[in-house]
Amino acid sequence: MNLIELKDKLYWNNVPERWYSLNEGLKADACILYKNYSTWEFFYLDERGERHDYRIFNNDDEAFDFLWKKMEYQLAVFKIKPKER
Repeated sequence: MNLIELKDKLYWNNVPERWYSLNEGLKADACILYKNYSTWEFFYLDERGERHDYRIFNNDDEAFDFLWKKMEYQLAVFKIKPKER
């Protein structure tokens, strides 16, 4: 999946923007995915500024799929329903 597809999926599935950051800087209590030269870095930033579940991805597809799976899990936990089209 590419960045546009990921953003579309996040929007239509009602994923709150406070849950993630896509190359937009740091947010507390959020999953962070940012491009660092030729790789994508993922981590969860807790309220104290500590990083957890740190991963590095060499391509966009793997990084975006990984973030989507994290968000999909959160949606199930919080029972958030998708938007109607």
